[in-house]
Amino acid sequence: MRVLAVTGGHRVDLEAFLLMVAAACDEVGAVWAHAVQPAAQAWLSPAHAGAWDALLLHDLPGLHLERGRPPAPVGPPAEVRAALAGLLDTGVGVVAVHHALAGWPGWEGWATALGGRFHYAPGRLRGVDWPSSGTRLATYRALPVGDHPVLAGVDAFELDDELYCCPVLVDEVVPLLRTDADLDRAAFVSAYEHVLVGREAAPDATAHPPASDLLAWATTAGRSPLVYLQPGDSAATFGLAAYRRLLANALAWVCSEPARQWARRRPTPLPP
Repeated sequence: MRVLAVTGGHRVDLEAFLLMVAAACDEVGAVWAHAVQPAAQAWLSPAHAGAWDALLLHDLPGLHLERGRPPAPVGPPAEVRAALAGLLDTGVGVVAVHHALAGWPGWEGWATALGGRFHYAPGRLRGVDWPSSGTRLATYRALPVGDHPVLAGVDAFELDDELYCCPVLVDEVVPLLRTDADLDRAAFVSAYEHVLVGREAAPDATAHPPASDLLAWATTAGRSPLVYLQPGDSAATFGLAAYRRLLANALAWVCSEPARQWARRRPTPLPP
């Protein structure tokens, strides 16, 4: 089993993240490599189908983020969209983590692949104009839903991480984790103003529709099985035994033949 971990485009405690990747891959007997955007994008193409059994995405492509400047979506160009769609049609496993949900905001197909989108800037999704999404730092519990293989050996656990108030395509995904956190929009801050003026000065997210309590889900991206884990902001989360088990399970599942068969039975074409 071969895993490519991808970062870049947003801050992350890289040492803690890669230690977690190493531990999770050791648990499932995987070898892994690390690539950083934008150079990593070259690997995300059907030309490299078979090089990796799973992609672990903790990146944020397609957005210029700089404190004090408006978040600015950019791309992807047609050739990048075609490469990503072609790769996902090969059935490669995908695990996407935390701010990966904000990637490629200029392409609706990527939101379809991931099962939702975090908007750093107001945007349009599925014919709806959305305000910028909300973020909140909180201590909360992650509650498993059902008996999916990704949840094997994972009980409810507490973590201190960043919550999102953003659109989730709840009718198109299989729930894996929910949160018991208070999702009052007044407790979230607008991501757009957070980038512009900082968390303390940013307004709340009361203009946003209610937040989903979904923290993790499985879905199909093209013909590929995909798991999204919304927690994943901090070194503390990366060090949690329960979170590492969750990640290891997710990597093992998206590489499994049952997951690939499941994805082939319910292909999800990506809008151009």
